[in-house]
Amino acid sequence: MSDNQESGTGNSNPPRNRRRNNYRRPRNKRTYPECPICNKSVKFLLTAISVGEDKKPAHFDCVLKKISENEELEPKEKIIYIGNGNFAIINNKSGKDLSIRKTIQFEEKENSSDGSSEWRKKLSRNLKNR
Repeated sequence: MSDNQESGTGNSNPPRNRRRNNYRRPRNKRTYPECPICNKSVKFLLTAISVGEDKKPAHFDCVLKKISENEELEPKEKIIYIGNGNFAIINNKSGKDLSIRKTIQFEEKENSSDGSSEWRKKLSRNLKNR
């Protein structure tokens, strides 16, 4: 081998991974809504739940934690999401049959024509335009 090949100076092109790390695409700065429960950014709006009178998006896990703090669960009971902003407390005492002990309507529909929050309408429009 020549001296240029051993020292790595004979190759004018850097390795692919080095080139990729040096190039950074300019990114648009996004602003994310703040979760009214934990005060952190809600970056994944697809799983967010509307909270409060102003219908702000909140993390699904924050909502689940808030519900579990307000409800007393017996052994073999769980809180599950059943859709449309509703949760349920289910019990599985027999090991086979599930039964719903209580339904919790957490997210209420708005009076608008389609019942969606503004942030949900915007998200829906963005998904349709892809």
